[in-house]
Amino acid sequence: MASNIYATKCPCCGRSAIEDYYYKTQEQYTFCMRCGYYYSKTIEKYTKDDIEYKEEKSEGHGMFTLVNKDGSRKRVILDCSPTNTQLEELKAKFMDNNVNQERSYLVTYENGVFTILFGDPPDNFHLSFEEYRKKMFAKYGVPDYEFMVPIEE
Repeated sequence: MASNIYATKCPCCGRSAIEDYYYKTQEQYTFCMRCGYYYSKTIEKYTKDDIEYKEEKSEGHGMFTLVNKDGSRKRVILDCSPTNTQLEELKAKFMDNNVNQERSYLVTYENGVFTILFGDPPDNFHLSFEEYRKKMFAKYGVPDYEFMVPIEE
């Protein structure tokens, strides 16, 4: 199955999200590594004459990105405001000896405002989608299809 993967404007926070669009089946996955927004449209069932899709969506409430010293990473989407217990658990994971604290971070997104609770997100994190798009086109050139913005953390 063929798909196009590119950066797109997040409908929740307006920053850079990743879209994976399967043009033959019209299936789609959108994920924002800034606010944690998630959308999927997948085939639920189909017949010769009809296709029924299932759609799922989760508004963003933040993102926890944990990068280990060996380069492996884990991302946790916050699908609601974190509790104090969750925050303590995430902080304990962040402080682990195997974690690269310079590349790991926890950011919440509530009422249109990002709050960095610990760590330091990468530079691209802070750019609006328009700023990010301009930066990627300057760095990689403008593709044949301008909606296909390159992806870079």
